[in-house]
Amino acid sequence: MAATGGDRASVQVINHGVILIRDGKIEAIGRARDIDVPEGYRTIDASERWVMPGIVEAHSHIGTEGGWNDMVVPLNPELWIGHGVDPEDFNIEQAVAGGVTTVHTMPGSGTNLAGFTVVIKLHGSSGEQMILKRIGAMKISNAFNPERRGGDLGLTRMGMSWMLRYILRKAKTYTEAWQAYEQGRVTKRPPYRPEWERMRMAFEGHIPTLVHTCRAWGVMQAIRVFHDENHLAVIPSHTPWGGHLVGDEAAKRDAVHINIGPRLVSMLRAGEFDAHARGMGIEYRKRGVENLSINTDAPVLPQEELSYQAAMCARFGLDDMFAMKAITINSARALGIDDRVGSLEVGKDADIVVKKGSLLDVTTPVDLVLIDGKVAYQRSGVNLIAEQEPGEAL
Repeated sequence: MAATGGDRASVQVINHGVILIRDGKIEAIGRARDIDVPEGYRTIDASERWVMPGIVEAHSHIGTEGGWNDMVVPLNPELWIGHGVDPEDFNIEQAVAGGVTTVHTMPGSGTNLAGFTVVIKLHGSSGEQMILKRIGAMKISNAFNPERRGGDLGLTRMGMSWMLRYILRKAKTYTEAWQAYEQGRVTKRPPYRPEWERMRMAFEGHIPTLVHTCRAWGVMQAIRVFHDENHLAVIPSHTPWGGHLVGDEAAKRDAVHINIGPRLVSMLRAGEFDAHARGMGIEYRKRGVENLSINTDAPVLPQEELSYQAAMCARFGLDDMFAMKAITINSARALGIDDRVGSLEVGKDADIVVKKGSLLDVTTPVDLVLIDGKVAYQRSGVNLIAEQEPGEAL
């Protein structure tokens, strides 16, 4: 069986399905009776198994070498985590064995603007080969972790808010100056400032802004400062301890995408413990949030446990199919890579997971993982590949 479809209205399960793969892309997908398998294709027999999209992690720190935080100053628009992409990171092998194929990896949350992220595929012999999207997002933190306990500016939330608005004004002014020049509205070329160029990508809509945040205050502040005031696509991430209380505000804005985890249960309401355990996924859905994804914040939780995170959300009431979307197509859509990954559709990358249960069935191990149509993992003792030829058919 194959779960497919990136569009919200077209998600479906195909029984007795066939997928044709050529040159790392999905060439055809549908029922076996409707698709002729050309001669010479390598056959992968996935009978009695689920065939699903590779899992997409929207908030991770794996796949890089060295530290994640540069703590000297609170604003670092010149930094990019892609310089540290490391194909030998020991977390990668385990992640792939858990069905994770694409990871949005990023600097840590020790400063308010930690730098810029990178989206990688979990295969390749060099960092460059692994990169799917060079600049994934602008990484912001507005609560808890980046509070400057040394006593300099940023010790308080009002200080952090002032700094973030300050640098956003600078970047917006820079972006507008270059737009005016490139559109011929002014003739004088603005000064080139490389430290603003990646922020310009956010203002021009090429990348989202991911905000490490907590509580309803932090989620609403991320929405207000980045979306409402600066018209940026924003991903409030983590959001524990009552962040879901402003879920109705997030639901009103198409360019706001909520990303929850690694904490998935909230016992807070209006900032106080009330002894009621609430699944954050279902609480956001009750408030109308469609743009919802789930994370591990790996290695806070092991990267391979992202499917378990989705299963826990389902256990607390989130619809099973929505929970699967929250670790596949919804993550991809938030990052602007849904044209490549996140669902099984013709023309997309052949990133595929095969196992005897769904992605939410944590009792069944992953049997086979394809990344860009190549076998990236096959469980010991399992051999689903019948013959070796140029094309592939599942």
